Order: sequence, then structure tokens, then C-alpha cells
Amino acid sequence: MLDKALSLRCSQKGQLVAEFERQFAQYVGARYAIAHCNGTATMHSALVALGVKPGDRVAVPPLTYASTTLAVLHAGAVPVFVDVEPKTWNMDPGLSFQVRSPKIPVSLYGLWSAHNLPEDIDDAAETLNPHNHDVAFTSYSFEASKILPIGEGGMLVTDDEGLAWAARQFHTVGYRKNGPEDEGLLIPTRHPLSVRHDIIGWNYQMSDIQAAVGLMQLERADELLNARRYSAECYRQAIQGCEWITPQYVPEGWPHSYWTYGIALQSKEMWEPFAREIVSAGGEMPFGAFRLTYQEPAFRHLAPDGTCPIAEELQPRIMQLQTNHDKAGAELAATRLRLALR
Repeated sequence: MLDKALSLRCSQKGQLVAEFERQFAQYVGARYAIAHCNGTATMHSALVALGVKPGDRVAVPPLTYASTTLAVLHAGAVPVFVDVEPKTWNMDPGLSFQVRSPKIPVSLYGLWSAHNLPEDIDDAAETLNPHNHDVAFTSYSFEASKILPIGEGGMLVTDDEGLAWAARQFHTVGYRKNGPEDEGLLIPTRHPLSVRHDIIGWNYQMSDIQAAVGLMQLERADELLNARRYSAECYRQAIQGCEWITPQYVPEGWPHSYWTYGIALQSKEMWEPFAREIVSAGGEMPFGAFRLTYQEPAFRHLAPDGTCPIAEELQPRIMQLQTNHDKAGAELAATRLRLALR
């Protein structure tokens, strides 16, 4: 549990946030961590820290939650949609490398995304995978459905000190770095002539209350992660031998946090009948894959149909099975999936 002495520091603004940053950076193996109010803000800060300017192009996948594209738009940049691989469902590295721009590959459903360029931002919102040291930033989310849920919040991690300070300054309404006496926090001095804002920034800071919950959840991180993986293994065994279901492919050695267990049905027409069978068998209603971002009404102007044909064909067939179970719940969900398959 959270140390009582540490909890008393909540009255000193930013102290629990700093402790959460330190412990989370250690957990994912990064040198620096900057806590944010959510996982969309983290990517916006990362783009600005990397020097992305209005009009610049940024490669993103269409098969994910819209936050990835929204962060690009918040930075004034232009999202370039890159198709996904047919087996892993992540943004295709071969295609994305043809786009001469920074990239935000997404670790879809928790599967590590194999991008390793120094200007990339790994959108790891659905994972607790270790920080990829070959990319500029890794971005995590703590929204209520995520693997480390604190209600809302996000964390941006990096190994580069300059990028860490640029992101921190942007997310702290543009406060300048005052010096080592601030113990790593961006806090203006009390003198009436103090310079506070070197740049125009956004107020993307995490609260100490969020950080307090985050510290408590971080103590359970391995437990929460292992529960997701156990649930996924139960599902894997349940669908084994079913010729009309294909699970998300996990290459040898790739980490997977299993935010959900993703399966693709043989045809999109099977989705609703099979979902009804699962519910009739006493199972949880599955989720469909997020509609492709550029097919949502708000983003229709960004790309026409046919831009990413693999993602367009795949998305209506994907079914997400929930993995936020304890051991007994995982086994029960898998049993009911077997009943539905029969």
C-alpha cells in the first residue's frame, strides 16, 4: 500500500506526481517520465518536443482509437494514414518507412509495434510493455479500461534529457526550467519579476490525487498484467481448432499485454450472430474494433475510402474479448466462449 508519509505529501503540489514518475520510469525501464492528464496529451507533448510544426506530416495507423490522429491534429500537423499488416494488425513498417515523416505506431491491443526509428513515438496506451529504447518516446494511458487504471491519466517516457525537458515544459503551460533547486519540477519562483513562460504551452499536468492512485496500482502492475495474459491464454485454448476464427498473430519474442484478446472472424457477416451466441451462452458482450479513424464523420476530410484496404477489410471482422478478469472469471469467460462455439 501507499506509504502513509508519502500520502501526507499530497498537500505539496507535484510531490506525488514526481514519485509516480520516478517509479513508473523504473518499471518500464526508461530514464525519464512525464505524467500527463491523459494519453492523448502525452502524444501532443511528444510531437511538440520533437519539433513537429503546423503542416508537417505524421504517419499514423487507421485501425486504433482516434486519439492518435487527434494528437497530430492538436499539433497542427497532417496525419498520413498507413495501412496495417494483415496478421499482427499493427501499422505496416514497410509501408510506414516510405512516408518521410515522424510516425506514431500503435501497439494494438497490447502487441508491441515493431518500429525503431529515433523520431518515432510508440503509442503504447493499451500496454504495459517496456519502453522501446530505439524510439524517441513511449506513451502510456491510465484510462479506466487500461491495464493500469487510475480513472484517467497518461505517462510519456524517454531516454533523452533534452526531449524530456521539452515535453515537460510544454505540458506545464510553458514554464521555463528554473534550475536544480526545483528538484526536477517546473515551478516558477516567487519573485515578482520572475520569468515564467518561455513558450506557449498547454496545461496537461496530472494531479497528485491521480498520482496517489497510480502509485497504489503500480504496486499491483505485475498482478494486473499477468491476469490479462492468463485470460488471453484461456481464450486461446477455447478457440483452438476453430477454422473460422483467427487470433491476432504474435511473432516470436514480441511482448503482448493483452488489453483485449483480438480475434478476426472469417467474414464480417458472422460478427453479430456470433456475438449473440456468446451472450446467449452467458458470456460478456464482445467489442468490435474501432471504426477506422478516417471513416468517422469527424475525420472524413482526411482520407478517402480505399486509403488502407487491408484495414478496411479487416476492421468489420475483428472481435475484442475482454481480459480484465481474475483467474475464475477468465476461466468462466473461456467456458462460455466454448459453449458459443458449439
